[in-house]
Amino acid sequence: MFKILSYTVLTVMTADLLATSGDVAATWTSPILPKLLSNDSEVNPFDHPITEDEASWIGSLLNIGSMVGPLPFGYISAKFGRKVALLCIAIPHIISYLTFAFSKTLYLYYFARLLGGIAVGGGYTLLPVYVAEVAEDSNRGTLTATLNCFWTFGNLIPYVVGPYIPVVWFNVILTCLPTVFFITFIFVAPESPYYLIVKNRIEDAEQALMTLRGGNRDVVDKEIKKIQAEIAENDASVSMWEFFQNRLYMKGLFLSVVLTAISQLSGINAVLFYTQQIFDAAGVNGLSPDVSSIIIGLVTFSSSFGTPFVSDRWGRRILMVTSFLGVAIAHLVFGIYFFLKERKGVDVSSVSWLPLLCLVLFIIMFNVGLAAVTWTITSELFPTNVKSYSASIVSCTCWISSFFVTKFFTDLQHAIGSGETFWLYSGSCFLGALFMFLVPETKGKSFQEIQEILEQKRVLF
Repeated sequence: MFKILSYTVLTVMTADLLATSGDVAATWTSPILPKLLSNDSEVNPFDHPITEDEASWIGSLLNIGSMVGPLPFGYISAKFGRKVALLCIAIPHIISYLTFAFSKTLYLYYFARLLGGIAVGGGYTLLPVYVAEVAEDSNRGTLTATLNCFWTFGNLIPYVVGPYIPVVWFNVILTCLPTVFFITFIFVAPESPYYLIVKNRIEDAEQALMTLRGGNRDVVDKEIKKIQAEIAENDASVSMWEFFQNRLYMKGLFLSVVLTAISQLSGINAVLFYTQQIFDAAGVNGLSPDVSSIIIGLVTFSSSFGTPFVSDRWGRRILMVTSFLGVAIAHLVFGIYFFLKERKGVDVSSVSWLPLLCLVLFIIMFNVGLAAVTWTITSELFPTNVKSYSASIVSCTCWISSFFVTKFFTDLQHAIGSGETFWLYSGSCFLGALFMFLVPETKGKSFQEIQEILEQKRVLF
């Protein structure tokens, strides 16, 4: 099995480099915004500190770009292939980080965040699709979950590097990530065999699978027949209008959209974007916000390694329910801390370690399921012929939800209080745990088997 998987693993790991390039952007704001808000000309590349409103736009414009990203890259993926689309995603990442490195104008920062967001949205749309299509049914969950390891490594880099080096060199270093991906992916990764068979390029699909499966002809022949059967079962020429008219597709879309929105309403991007500010407001004694952020980054990265090993053993549902409940409890306790500190004026110095503990619990439980399994499920609920539509819509939903969470995080804190804000996130997660019982278990199932299960599943309509 390892021999068969070896080149598949190499291909997936190469694709995962793009995940790292994208998720750097999520925590990029944590070390950068304090510098842009500073009066110190030694650390601030601008000639004046930015305002809180300008800081919130820098944080949230990534999400606006991410709403747009699935559309052009989804089209490129359907027209020219998954490999070409993923290579194209690296280009705006490179331009974005170079702009941050050498720009001294706020509006160029806005432009770079928007452009980087377009690439992030494209990556979140296509990476799960590509990984799912090059993997085998028995390890699809495991290999898709490796994306989260590389996403979280991207989260870690700004926490560890950003506070300690100048803005210019920090962003030059970040430019290297998509550049390395672009060069490596060209030479290592084959095109998706599903895409090739849909385009009736059977010989190319056989060659891609021979590479991916270690030259095992029997495995390749069986997989070619299986993919052809799945494609024959689902007409390859489905229009967008036909997609929305199909009741089965709408079941999958309803489940995917709601699940994605609830995952974002867990507040993950608010926590990642504003980690240093949250710790500063919480008043964690003995640790600076920079050090606390590094701890969170290390926990995020290290806790991401468990899911790939259990996703195809325990199943998607149990991981997601556990994840939702764990995140809900972390937010609940975090909310109590802020409520007592801000609303009741209680001296919480004796438990000043509690915010760090809550965020550590939050990150660990988020990585158990929400971080990667959400994307695994949403990539599995649709046949190949409509994935370009479904992935674009689901990704847009993700980033619309994330925009509202990040743009209005500070406004919500001012309006209802920090404690109540975290309780709101907690309530969303409790609802998410209940919602998972509407979602079919997809562990170890082929795409066709999942469609048959979904046909029988009662989902409101």
